[in-house]
Amino acid sequence: MRILNRYILSEYLKIFFFTLTALTLLFIVVDFFEKVEEFVKFKASIISIFKYLLFKVPLFIHFMVPMAILLATVICMGILSRHNEITAMKACGMGLHRITMPILTTAAVISFFVFLNSEYILPLTNRITNHTFRVDIKKQEERGIYQKNRMWYRSENGNIWNIDLFDAQAGTLIGVSIFKFHDGRLKERIDCGHAKWTGREWLFSGGWVRNFDEEGSFNSEYFENRVFPLPEKPADFMTVSVGPEEMGFQEIRNYIKKIKREGLDATRYIVDMHIKLSFPAIAFIMALIGIPFSIRTGRQGGFTVGVGLSVVIGFVIWFIFSMGVSLGHAGKLPPFISAWGANIIFTAGGIYFLTTSRQ
Repeated sequence: MRILNRYILSEYLKIFFFTLTALTLLFIVVDFFEKVEEFVKFKASIISIFKYLLFKVPLFIHFMVPMAILLATVICMGILSRHNEITAMKACGMGLHRITMPILTTAAVISFFVFLNSEYILPLTNRITNHTFRVDIKKQEERGIYQKNRMWYRSENGNIWNIDLFDAQAGTLIGVSIFKFHDGRLKERIDCGHAKWTGREWLFSGGWVRNFDEEGSFNSEYFENRVFPLPEKPADFMTVSVGPEEMGFQEIRNYIKKIKREGLDATRYIVDMHIKLSFPAIAFIMALIGIPFSIRTGRQGGFTVGVGLSVVIGFVIWFIFSMGVSLGHAGKLPPFISAWGANIIFTAGGIYFLTTSRQ
């Protein structure tokens, strides 16, 4: 039994890594040609382009693993079936579930590594990728940093913003401090709990204005609502803020708690938090679907047809998953259903077809 397990596992892994490499290289080429116009427009250096594509590889691998598992499962089972090896194993008393156990176990382990990749590697590489594209390629000046869950931004006129929370969708700032300088000296400081973008200007609510003289003394004035002449717009802060793709599961979970404490809508981030778990699980589901599918198509249409149809199935699963996520972000579906709905449907289908397949 161990010899057969090692044999099936080795064949499966060879096909999986070959397929994953081919799909990843394909997406690198596609991404390059999608961005080549901007590379030329901004006269990006070869080193910057290489760095951008290199650090985007973990993201491509992350998205390609489920399809690679589906293709590897269908191809591996198809090869074993074509060489009558599955028939020989059954003749030795091995059932279908026993034959496919190495594939399902491997898919589960790969799913776990996909989660680790999204938790520890992708947040870092996505930040590097975004910074490289924005600063090294598009030659935009880096005006801020996100550090210790707070955002620091330096405007063109020298003002420094310190922001506790930025909701780009609502155009809202929470916990804002603005430091205005003149000739290298702090001239004015604005602190407020809430600032809202009205479409033309920032409306600050519940804060203090402190004006400093040359000796360092200051006077304070409280305000309920006030508009200050500031050139910054919400789009300026988006270059500094950290998106869900740059956070791990625990980071985004803490961020959601922070948003809820301020009374803001956290629906989009709750959906993204569930995706951190539901997407890695798709890799295992692909194997669960691929096994009975390869057996049924092998009997009816042959190996080539099975591979072609598996690609179609992969895109169908991806479409339903993406549609659920979009509906969740829009608030049309509960976050859990939007992120896990496709998984539940195809897991049930995979288990049904696997248990009803002829042993």
